[in-house]
Amino acid sequence: MPKPTAHVDPSAMQDCVGVVDIPHRFVSTEEETRLHAEDRRRLGDCVRLNHAKGDTIQALVK
Repeated sequence: MPKPTAHVDPSAMQDCVGVVDIPHRFVSTEEETRLHAEDRRRLGDCVRLNHAKGDTIQALVK
């Protein structure tokens, strides 16, 4: 009987987007708030993605 092949969801293999670039100019409070919120969203997405990668690796080595 052939050994089943492991399937890894392609979404778990992508890289994190990275931090938000702050422009080299005056940044209003409103824009600063928006940029900070986007940066926090990206950080949360990256943490969840890295957690999914860890879960995938653990499942494949069992």
